[in-house]
Amino acid sequence: MELLQSADSSRLERLAADEPRAVRHLVGRLWDPDRRVRQLAAAAVGAAAAVHRELGRDVLKRLVWALNDESATNGIYGLAAIGEIGARDPELARDFLGPVASLARDAGLRCAIFRALGRVADTAPELVEPLLAELGAWLDREDAEQVAAFGELEAKVGHGAA
Repeated sequence: MELLQSADSSRLERLAADEPRAVRHLVGRLWDPDRRVRQLAAAAVGAAAAVHRELGRDVLKRLVWALNDESATNGIYGLAAIGEIGARDPELARDFLGPVASLARDAGLRCAIFRALGRVADTAPELVEPLLAELGAWLDREDAEQVAAFGELEAKVGHGAA
């Protein structure tokens, strides 16, 4: 918690990569009231997942499950970690991207999904490109935040603005 509060991202990411046991605590911090703590935790989870792929796969499964209605969890804050894992190890996240995109039907998740997939597109736009049509079908063009997030995603994939 000390590293999260000090905002020392590089030390936090090294700790998570060196000590996979720290990931359990970091996943819990994805729901912290402080946005900066959530961002740092997501980045550290991504760093750990890239080094400890089985752990990363388990975290991805749990975070995607948290997005489903059956989980009775508000999984929206886990999307940032999904994006970080996908940006750091696109192949690890590949099988989870389609299921995440399919959840864009939920307007409450849509912007966070666009941002998470945008983070993946920073390093692997080819994995996100096939999902654009499905994502675009759910876009509410009356919602400026959604339009902006989707436009950023399209630009990263090379399709221009919304």
